[in-house]
Amino acid sequence: MDQKIDFPAGVMGYVFRTDALEDGWSYIGQSTRLDRKFLDGYFGSGDFIRQVLEQRGPAGLQKSVLATAGNQNELHYLEMLHIAQARRNGVQLLNGDFGGPRPFSTIQLALWNTAPAVMQAASDPERFYQALVKHHDMVEQAIVDAGSIPDDDFYAGMERDLLATQDLSHACPSCGSVAGEVCRTNAKSLTEPHRPARNHSKRPRQTA
Repeated sequence: MDQKIDFPAGVMGYVFRTDALEDGWSYIGQSTRLDRKFLDGYFGSGDFIRQVLEQRGPAGLQKSVLATAGNQNELHYLEMLHIAQARRNGVQLLNGDFGGPRPFSTIQLALWNTAPAVMQAASDPERFYQALVKHHDMVEQAIVDAGSIPDDDFYAGMERDLLATQDLSHACPSCGSVAGEVCRTNAKSLTEPHRPARNHSKRPRQTA
């Protein structure tokens, strides 16, 4: 990463943007890992970015920090805001949803219940961005509500999300979870897709 970031006291996470300078796509995400090694080496966790890194490494990728946050709710909100701003500006994003808390269906429902004016504007990038700004407090309440769902509902929602974008077509050789489920025993992330065994031929991706 070109930036040399010194995070101020009280920061618990940041929103970042990864730009593929030659390919023309961008990705906006969030992280709570503030150590220099992770800051420099983390460009996103989706399958597509992983494949790019496996094939050619970080060459041609540029990462920048867009905002910092002092708590998780603020971090979710800022990620949503910057994704909406980039879409408003016509940026070609890899992101497939609003950002913020996962799963996507959960934040959608929470917004409909708490900030319906935001969801009513979701199909128009300009109006959606303006609605996120105007209804900041209601959006943060929706984020709080989305984070309070039971674990089983969280995993079920994540599995629906990941089936559309990740390879869950095989059982996990590490944790024993069956095909179609996310890995629930990954020490780094509870929502990691399975990793196929070394001699496993990747099957066609399932769709939701």
